[in-house]
Amino acid sequence: MSEVPPPPEPEPGPAPDATPEAPRPPRRALRVAILGGIAAIVIALVIVLVAKSPRQGATILAPKRDGGAAVRAPQGPGLPGVPDGAKLSGVVVDGAGIPVAGAEVAAEPEQGIVDRALARAPRDAGAAGAIDAGVAVGSPTGPDGRFLVGGLEPGRFRLRVTGEGLLAAELRMIPVPSDDLRIVVARQVGIAGTVTDGGRPVAAATVGIRGDAIGGTLETKTDSQGKFDVANLPEGRYQVYAYRGALAARAVRVTRLGAGPFPPVDLRLEAAQNVVGRVIDRDEGTGLVAAIELRPVGDDQAPRFARSGADGSFMIEGVPNGRWIADAYAPGYLSPGGVELEAGKGIPELALAPGGSVEGRVLDADGKPVEGATVRALTSGSSRVEISALVEQDQLRRFSGRTAAPVTEVSSFTGDPQFIPRGELGVTVGPIPPIPPPGAIAARPAAVIDPTTPVAQLAGEPPPLEVDADRASIWTTGRDGRYRIRGLAKTKLSVLALAGGYAEARSREVSVSPGQVLTGVDIVLTAGTFVFGKVTDPRGAPVAGAQVSATPEVGTPLDAFSDDDGMYRLGPLTGKVQLVASAYGHVEARRTIDLVAAKGRSAAERREDLVLEVADAIFAGTLDDVAGAVVPGAQLEVTSGAGQGRQTVSSADGTFSIDGLPRGRLRVRIIHPSYPASEQDGIASTTGERARLRLPLGGQVEGVLLDLSSGNPLAGMTVDGRSASGDTAEASTSDKGLWKLGPLRPGTWRLAVRLPGYLPFSRDIDVPVARSPGQTSVRDIRIELARGALLGGTVRDRRGQRMAGAHITARRADDSGEPVEADADAQGEFRIHDCPTGELVIGAQLGDAQGSTHATVRPGDEILSLSIEIR
Repeated sequence: MSEVPPPPEPEPGPAPDATPEAPRPPRRALRVAILGGIAAIVIALVIVLVAKSPRQGATILAPKRDGGAAVRAPQGPGLPGVPDGAKLSGVVVDGAGIPVAGAEVAAEPEQGIVDRALARAPRDAGAAGAIDAGVAVGSPTGPDGRFLVGGLEPGRFRLRVTGEGLLAAELRMIPVPSDDLRIVVARQVGIAGTVTDGGRPVAAATVGIRGDAIGGTLETKTDSQGKFDVANLPEGRYQVYAYRGALAARAVRVTRLGAGPFPPVDLRLEAAQNVVGRVIDRDEGTGLVAAIELRPVGDDQAPRFARSGADGSFMIEGVPNGRWIADAYAPGYLSPGGVELEAGKGIPELALAPGGSVEGRVLDADGKPVEGATVRALTSGSSRVEISALVEQDQLRRFSGRTAAPVTEVSSFTGDPQFIPRGELGVTVGPIPPIPPPGAIAARPAAVIDPTTPVAQLAGEPPPLEVDADRASIWTTGRDGRYRIRGLAKTKLSVLALAGGYAEARSREVSVSPGQVLTGVDIVLTAGTFVFGKVTDPRGAPVAGAQVSATPEVGTPLDAFSDDDGMYRLGPLTGKVQLVASAYGHVEARRTIDLVAAKGRSAAERREDLVLEVADAIFAGTLDDVAGAVVPGAQLEVTSGAGQGRQTVSSADGTFSIDGLPRGRLRVRIIHPSYPASEQDGIASTTGERARLRLPLGGQVEGVLLDLSSGNPLAGMTVDGRSASGDTAEASTSDKGLWKLGPLRPGTWRLAVRLPGYLPFSRDIDVPVARSPGQTSVRDIRIELARGALLGGTVRDRRGQRMAGAHITARRADDSGEPVEADADAQGEFRIHDCPTGELVIGAQLGDAQGSTHATVRPGDEILSLSIEIR
């Protein structure tokens, strides 16, 4: 239909002398105008109401902003016909396995990685572009911890989990679509308490807090009231101790899992020692700058750390009495394994021996030095040991009180922290972050570091030790291509070198001994071979986005992803290499190839096509308990067999499903906070079989922990449980001393409590099955801890000579209770902590000679003047 041209505008005429009266509009036109105004008002009200109403399960796409976090914005009206896209779902739990409400999961496509292996059908280019350009944010989790992020383009995503009271957590290379995720995040917890001496608060005392969750030990000071409070800590288990001068409070174990609240920690100072020593070069006798670790002989205390000066001397204050092992680390030197000592007795001398040294050059095929090559050494044998700059840095961390890699500072969603895996939580990132098994995901807490908080002490690397440049290891070659590796024990090893544009190569195998210097161990780098090929399914269709890994027999693994045509390219490589290809929904393929060293300056090429079988089996069914009640929210993880590492979470009706599995038998581990952990067998098949998994009911024990003398509750302490079959459990007491242990497998369990200043407690109890999940089956277990005593003295023979190394035993005269044992030091002196009270027999034995004495001991006594003569 043709358009009607607009009427011509009238030509302007002379202005009238008077304004004529406006004509009255007809009634019909007036009605239309009124109705139109009413309609406009109604539409405006509807828009306002819709904008203000909450949208359940909505996913918001927020544009990227440099340095900005994911933001939430009202979602506009959807366009008909635009697909919802792939979805990512799962559950967010805390360190105690309890669902986290109010957590927000945001997803951003991984930069620089194209992955279409997960796509089920082509998507509209415009919609995909809009999704890839932003961050998708799901609605906050509910009480069950469930989350859902929709509207995603299939591929690999970077997730960020935030929420009130949580430490921001991040996951890398998450495939979409995938199984339900179980994201373990850390709540923000705190440790607070008081340091006292004889009941009086101690100001300016140093409080140490150590735990794997923070990657080491941090310290703070008490205020004028003797109080301390350290906030913004991740959930975990910690050791807390204190010292000031020659006084120290022995370490107390505290558990901080869940939302709390948590009771304060009471640290009581007692007499302690200062450990003074020296680190020397064993051959020259001169002092060494070193990092020192003082670790307890048992596991009841937290280790202490120090640095020696230029003369090798060091001092560690506030060390509890008892036996310790002092050890030292200095680059280029070997430690004999430490020196055992009694705190405060003598001056230990830590003699380090110079290690062996290997030197050489890194050359190209023409014999020219290669600048910028990095070297490392690998020992021979089945259990290879690496010697490298990274290993050397790990040693420095350990002897500086760090239990993990440096704390990662994350300031924005678009940052790119380099995570290093440690313990249960963590993912690795490199040039291309490797893909974890689908569903086998755990988030590593990555807190925003506030430089004003004590946690900032653990940010970054520990200060380096001063080393003479002429004697230090050279891990990266200069213009002359030279390298040097020092501090080697007696071994056989090869040196490996890696540089850009060359295949990793290794030297001939050499034997080295401490103090020996080997020169001329050169390494020749060649152009190597590039491995390329096509990844397809059995029908010949290309598999795009497949991860292909190449692992040399000795060397650094390489990873790549196949493109839209299924093509991949890896290299340069040389020697025996294992190729592994994997993609979501396919069975992993493996192949070993031998690559001959390339001749000439140009790299060779070798084609290796890989075929991935389709993983079309499903493991599905229903999860209930022996009473027939369905079990929702349980985590099911395949621990062995087909699809190892895959996992899912049972739905509200107890059903579960894991698809994309290889066919065959599997074993699944089931975890739920109301049931004991269970492992059961199943079969992944393509015939539609459904499994019925049944969880047995467990039991639960609850009670109270009290001080026997005063009847006061002992708050913040740990009650341990161990079954006859080796299962373990633990509980933390509340501010009223109450504790609850479970769920437990029915049977006999031994309860144990060890607390500094008290006698050790243990008791066996029978745990029956509870009537319903999560219910207590044993109540009113009253644990009353009796205060112990400190005994000390000297062991001599009949001539009055001090007897070093004599074995001491303190027991009740009526043989009730457990005896306590210790050994005399080099001066024949001994100290025994947490001794039983009442009428005691204290005996000593050295070889065939023995003797004893008697003492009447009351709770809290310190008797240090005992004398035992042995004959």
